Amino acid sequence: MEWPMLEPLRDSQDAAPAARCGRCGGEVYKNERMFRSDGKWLCIDCFRAEIESMLRSNPVFLADVLLMEHREV
Repeated sequence: MEWPMLEPLRDSQDAAPAARCGRCGGEVYKNERMFRSDGKWLCIDCFRAEIESMLRSNPVFLADVLLMEHREV
C-alpha cells in the first residue's frame, strides 16, 4: 500500500508578510483581514483604534455610519 505524500509543515512565522498596514507599517500575513479607511489599508489593530477613536470623539457619526437609529431627547 502506498501512503499519500503530505505537504511539509511550515512555520507561519517564517512566511513573508503579504502586506503592510498603511498607518503603522505593521506586517499583515496571508488570511488576515485588512480594512480600507481614508484611502489606506489598515491592519486589525489600527482599524480597532480608529473605531474606538470615533466612538469617543463622535458617537453620532459612528452610529450614522453603522446605520443605527439614534435620537436626541
